[in-house]
Amino acid sequence: MNYLVEKVKATSDNPVVSESAAAVKREAAIVAKSPVKLLDAGSEPRKVLRLHPVAGDKQSLSMTMKMAMIMSAAGNAMPAMNLPAMVMGMEVEVKDVSSTGEITYTMLFNDVSMATDTNSMPGVADAMKSAFATMRGMSGTGKVSDHGIIKSMEMKLPDGADPQMAQAMDQMKDSFHNSSTALPEEAVGVGAKWEYKTKMKSQGMVIDQSITYELVSIEGDTLTLHTTVTQTAANQKMENPAMPGLKVDLNKMTGTGTGGNTLDLGHLMPASGTLDEETEINMGMNIGQQKQAMNMKMNIKVTLEAK
Repeated sequence: MNYLVEKVKATSDNPVVSESAAAVKREAAIVAKSPVKLLDAGSEPRKVLRLHPVAGDKQSLSMTMKMAMIMSAAGNAMPAMNLPAMVMGMEVEVKDVSSTGEITYTMLFNDVSMATDTNSMPGVADAMKSAFATMRGMSGTGKVSDHGIIKSMEMKLPDGADPQMAQAMDQMKDSFHNSSTALPEEAVGVGAKWEYKTKMKSQGMVIDQSITYELVSIEGDTLTLHTTVTQTAANQKMENPAMPGLKVDLNKMTGTGTGGNTLDLGHLMPASGTLDEETEINMGMNIGQQKQAMNMKMNIKVTLEAK
């Protein structure tokens, strides 16, 4: 499109043509900047999807996160960790909406508890309850575009929180990134598909992530979407998840997940959402004079519900 614009400029001094060419170039720049790629526009009728909450809009939400993990080191399997579900209540408030559609918001975790789980290792639930109780009062601020693209997010643990909860806080940031719905530039209808590619940092790894959305239904401002997530990470140094502070070599990381959500464009957060994700990580670490392999498989299930 830029090439054609330059050709038009070079071959015509007509002010109408020049202005049209400039408009095309501006539109091309907007499309080029979008990290969302439309794969299928879907059926008619189609509409442009944009978040449009107003300043002062509040949502009360409950997020449940359950994680299970299997690890092996130097060929020796460790006991499987089936952690009890963590249930978090939160308040999200829109503080400002700029003229360009950028939304500034705050969040406050007013309740953190552990669900009862008879399948968990003995003593794990009690230990986690004690640690996670200190996260009550955790807060955050963020900015997101009206296309649902997260521009920034900062989270702060309350005074007196267990320092080891920083890793859990990072996992929650990842969940928020995945719960945000990236919207395409173009108008779409039922059956539309689009792809959002981004880089993210999780568990000490820099990860390439791709989320594919499918518009299952649309009624007014209410969307129902199905999502597919894929993640990969290149060879890099990372912190050992089992022994914080110890660096290991990441050899391979792959992740896949499926989920969906229901979103009202008049609010920032989904009315409901789910994500079921499987991750496999292969690492190498130096023990003495030998390099030993460490493998980890992790399953994370996240549900989000508006109260």
